[in-house]
Amino acid sequence: MKKINAIILCTALAAMPACSGFLDQNPTTSLSEKTVYSSESTLESQVTGCYLSMHDSYLWKGCMAEFFHTSSGLLMWKGIRNTDEWLDGLNFAKYSTNDAGNTRIWRALYTGINRCNRLLAALPDSPVEQSFKTEVEAEVRLIGGILFFTAVRIWGDVPLILKPAEDYNHVNNPRVHFVEIYTQVLDDLTFAEKNMRDAARQEEVNPGKGRPNRWAATSMKASVYITIASLLDSPDDNFWDNDKPGRTPDFSGLGIRTADDAYRLAYNTAENVIQNGPYSLVPDYRTLFRWSEAGDWFLPERIICLESTPEAGQNYNSVRMLPQYPEGSANTVTENRNWGRVRPSRFLIDNFIRVGGGFKGTEETTQDIYQTTTDPRYDASFFTSFLNQSTQKTVKTYPLVIVSSSDATAFPYYKKYLDPSYDVTNGKADFYLMRLAELYLISAEASAGLCSSIGDNYSQRALDRLNDIRRRARQSTDSGEEALNPVELQMSDFSSPQELLNMVFWDRVCELTGEGHERFDTHRHGATWLRDNIAIPENHFLEDNPNHDAHWRYSYIGAEERGYTFPTDVQQLRKSLLSSVPYSEVTYNTKIDGQNDFYWQ
Repeated sequence: MKKINAIILCTALAAMPACSGFLDQNPTTSLSEKTVYSSESTLESQVTGCYLSMHDSYLWKGCMAEFFHTSSGLLMWKGIRNTDEWLDGLNFAKYSTNDAGNTRIWRALYTGINRCNRLLAALPDSPVEQSFKTEVEAEVRLIGGILFFTAVRIWGDVPLILKPAEDYNHVNNPRVHFVEIYTQVLDDLTFAEKNMRDAARQEEVNPGKGRPNRWAATSMKASVYITIASLLDSPDDNFWDNDKPGRTPDFSGLGIRTADDAYRLAYNTAENVIQNGPYSLVPDYRTLFRWSEAGDWFLPERIICLESTPEAGQNYNSVRMLPQYPEGSANTVTENRNWGRVRPSRFLIDNFIRVGGGFKGTEETTQDIYQTTTDPRYDASFFTSFLNQSTQKTVKTYPLVIVSSSDATAFPYYKKYLDPSYDVTNGKADFYLMRLAELYLISAEASAGLCSSIGDNYSQRALDRLNDIRRRARQSTDSGEEALNPVELQMSDFSSPQELLNMVFWDRVCELTGEGHERFDTHRHGATWLRDNIAIPENHFLEDNPNHDAHWRYSYIGAEERGYTFPTDVQQLRKSLLSSVPYSEVTYNTKIDGQNDFYWQ
């Protein structure tokens, strides 16, 4: 079956952009289109092919962190990056239309969409029983919904392509209003929610594979609703122009007229998953990223996972986020030129410890820097020190040491994708596209969004869900006793609903850091929020933090010309909320030319 699937994948026409050589016009295969849709087993192989499109090396398991999330202000990169495609990150943006990463992400998403469309178009003529075909359609529409949801959050208006690309004439498609994309996403997810297999049926058809069940579609709907809510909560400084005809988003066709409508839908949907779905929080947070026990790949918190297999490929976040020779991996001498390319920023580390209830240093050089925390999520997420297996020397990382421009290894590293078999070329760590903890955080954010004053029922619901997540973290210890941090939140900790919403954001960072949420979460709340919660605080951090120049000069080469600061002008930040449509798409797609402007201009 795996060999058949590999052949099928080679035959699928890629979608977007319509440049020469991108579509394979002469695929080689001994299987006809009729054959590959003729049985339940071959249909399942086609669904696997659709899932494999999500494993593209420029998406979640690959370069998306490096090429996209580094413009969040929460991630940084290693080494000299002084071209526009990198320096745009200093503006929270991907303006450069010729950005290789931006282009490859676009291509990967639309290749996956086209793969889904080909299968959906072939289903009506398949001789397989209708009930089975409906299950297949539902699962493929889940995948398509996820791909379109990712695209609309990156570029806003994008082409809505619902039929397979048969030749070059079918790849020229105009962009449509982003509300149309959200409408299609929710239509796909609702169909999937109603018609996908439940957990038992999925296991019957695909035993031991961990394929998503219908509750995954419900979970994704909660994510869509909370995104719409955050957009509608900042209508005057988001990426559209309310004064330009046709630009103000109208979600009324989805039953959403106000941000509160979306918050209620997000809350109800998330709570439905938490209370009635087949998932549960694992008791020990650390097991989510342990990768050494057989059960680590079958935890009850997993909703949608991108697995690391010979067919799907490795998790490239391991290659790009880990140190070169870390203790606990199989890599002792193999050179890895990509090591540590993506790092948590010092600003992220500082806030992680602060939010977790950590402590500042006591030395003169560390008294303004958060140094320690007993939050177990911290050690599960980052290296504080590690043994370099090549040199047999212990390397300390920020914030245990103050870095210098010549001491690159002292910059922080992620740890979540470290598994014992990792040897630079292979690793077994999976990627959580969605896990149950995110539903707790969506419920908390929706409750905080509905809160009218601190002390009301909604604020209490938000605190309850945040404390559920914090309580799990505190219990993730070997001693049998709870850790001191993160402390349980109290109503007296907040003076306004906005403070509560901001706490939800930072709790998301602490819980989900390095899992592909950074730029989406920093950009969906609008330009003013981005200014007040990321740009201004990060500029202050860089100004006040010892050796901040070294931080910039090493990780943001070329920042000297940008004045060492993130932009704080709201109008400039509005431009940063979306990425530019890739140059190749504007050039070769005849129906998209001239639409590459930012809507509010």
